[in-house]
Amino acid sequence: MLTIGKLAKQCHVNVETIRYYQRIGLMRVPESTQSYRYYNDKDIETLSFIQKGKDAGLQLSEIQELLQLQLDDREQVRHVIEQRLEKIDQRIQELQALKTRLSSWVDECKTTNQSGCPILKELKNS
Repeated sequence: MLTIGKLAKQCHVNVETIRYYQRIGLMRVPESTQSYRYYNDKDIETLSFIQKGKDAGLQLSEIQELLQLQLDDREQVRHVIEQRLEKIDQRIQELQALKTRLSSWVDECKTTNQSGCPILKELKNS
């Protein structure tokens, strides 16, 4: 049995992070025993799951959904991850478009003979 401070230290997170996860329903709030809340191996497992999910680029809402699924619910787990992949692909396309736009501004800035900065002119006219 661990106190919140020991749990945080063992899992390399801040105590406030654990409290936040509890507030949003990702982790349970253990009952108080003699003025302390004690955490067990299941809490360590849950916190580790959350950290691994975050490291994999999942949003907390997606992690919460996965925490509620059973090990044999492969189709639903796959669905959650496929949705995340779609969001990542969409963000990549947005970033590619942004990169193209900024690159064209830099190219124009390098090649133009106009007075004044073409980038600033473009931003003011947008």
